[in-house]
Amino acid sequence: MPHLPDPVADPSAGPAASPGAHPGADGVDADRLRGRMMACSLRALLDQVRGSRQAMPHLAALESALMQKGAGCIERIPPHQLARMHNQLRVLPVSEHDAALLELNERMLRARGVASPQQQTMHIAPFDPQATVVISEGSHSDFMTALEESRAAR
Repeated sequence: MPHLPDPVADPSAGPAASPGAHPGADGVDADRLRGRMMACSLRALLDQVRGSRQAMPHLAALESALMQKGAGCIERIPPHQLARMHNQLRVLPVSEHDAALLELNERMLRARGVASPQQQTMHIAPFDPQATVVISEGSHSDFMTALEESRAAR
């Protein structure tokens, strides 16, 4: 019986190295595997929140698409539907330890052309006295005096 190489010990002996394998097949398989991992995590999340599939049909459809077509389907979803899916995902209790859902969120942001929260920078406008509200402490009697003045002005 011939000795078959171990694909774990020898990566060149994996599916892409076998005769008749399609070039880029590993990328397709990896994309499909990622999609299935995302779908399984999304399924667990939707199962955790009662009635979420009925209330969030876009996420239920995404779960199915990820399972059938892989993670690459995210880039093919129309932007307005992707925005709705992302908004629905944001209201669910996603664990910060669920790598598949975090990647799903990141890919959805990228597909929408939105910078991820880690990449966003704060742009603070310069001080504008016309657009700035100044708040100061005041006593109760100062408040009552100002209230009476405003009523008298009417």
